[in-house]
Amino acid sequence: MVIKEEIDVSAPASLVYSVASDTEKFPEFMPDVKSVKIIEKNGNFQKTQWEADVDGIVFKWEEEEIFYPEKMYLEYKLIKGDIDKFEGYWQVISVNEKKSKLVLYLDFDVNIPMLSSLIMPTIKQKVRKNAQLMLKAIKERAESLVV
Repeated sequence: MVIKEEIDVSAPASLVYSVASDTEKFPEFMPDVKSVKIIEKNGNFQKTQWEADVDGIVFKWEEEEIFYPEKMYLEYKLIKGDIDKFEGYWQVISVNEKKSKLVLYLDFDVNIPMLSSLIMPTIKQKVRKNAQLMLKAIKERAESLVV
């Protein structure tokens, strides 16, 4: 299931990328993200452990993240966790010197064949809401850092 959300940010693209790529600090300003711990880092690659609460459901997972700072782009992919598929990207697009757009793309799957048709619409709605909250939190954090 694919979700793509975007938000306009009144901050330079480089600042927005800096906030979006500092995943370990997400719990400081994203209430749903309980913890993010870097377990391996090598150049533009890192592995992280996550714990998030999505409407009372706690999800734990590990993901790989590859950073492309020159493109203001970050890819992530599930290694292991409570869901079957969870991958996508963050991208920051410069609109002008003081404005940018933040895009979040997520492809996920929860493999429960017998219940899939019943619960996937609800799960998609919850994941979409969570993605929108994450974008809003990054927007607010970046805008608060504008000098």
